[in-house]
Amino acid sequence: MVRYVLFELAKIDVRKYEKQNSLLIIDSARAYFGSSIDIVSFVKSLVNYADQIGKNGVSVLADMGPFFHYNKLDDLIEYETSLPPRSDIKAKGLCLYNKDEFNWRLTRIQRKKLFEHHGRELMITTTPTVK
Repeated sequence: MVRYVLFELAKIDVRKYEKQNSLLIIDSARAYFGSSIDIVSFVKSLVNYADQIGKNGVSVLADMGPFFHYNKLDDLIEYETSLPPRSDIKAKGLCLYNKDEFNWRLTRIQRKKLFEHHGRELMITTTPTVK
C-alpha cells in the first residue's frame, strides 16, 4: 500500500529509489515486534550507511499502528518516551498515528506524555483519495 500511494499519489518512482538504496520500506509490525535488532540500532546502521555513500542523513516515517493492532499501548508509551527528544545522529523521525486510535484508545495522560516528550506535533486530518 505504501509503495502504491507513493507512486500513484506522490508520483515518486519507488523502484528507482529502492534500487539506489535511497528508499527502504519495511513492515512496521515486523520492525517493532519481529526483528532481532531494535529500531534505534537499525536506524543507526542506516545513518552509518548513508554517511558512507555521501548522504546527509536518514529520515524515518514510523507507523505506530502495530502497537494499537496488538494492543500494546503501554509498550508504545514506554518505547516512545525512551527515544531521545534530540539526538546527535543524523536522523529525523516522524511517528505516524491514526487520529482516531490516538484520540480514543490512548488516555489523556498517555497523550500528554507523548506530546510533552516529543515537544511538537503535526496533525493531518484529511485522507488523500486513492484513485
